[in-house]
Parts: sequence; structure tokens; C-alpha cells
Amino acid sequence: MCKVSTFVTGVCVGMVAGALVEVMVIPRPKTRKTAVGKAMQRMGNAVDSALETVAEKMN
Repeated sequence: MCKVSTFVTGVCVGMVAGALVEVMVIPRPKTRKTAVGKAMQRMGNAVDSALETVAEKMN
């Protein structure tokens, strides 16, 4: 039983180490991130505007 837990611990540590190395090595695509952020901002603004319009019509 001790060997199995040691193996599982080793696998988990290896997975975490691999994920950390991947995050450090692979650069993040900033253009896509900003494009998605801008699209989300536009959608949020549109929904906010629509809700304000509906609220005005109800009053």
C-alpha cells in the first residue's frame, strides 16, 4: 500500500510540475485575449443598455 501511495504522489507532483513548466514556457496570445476581452465588454455594455431601456419602458 505504501508503494502505491508513493507512486500516486509522484504522479501528482509530476503533473503539477509539468503544468507549471507549460505555463512558464508557452507564451500567452495577447491579441486573442484582448479581442475576447473587448468582445465581452461590448456584450456587457449591450446587455446593460438593453436592461436600462426595458426599465425605462416599464416606468
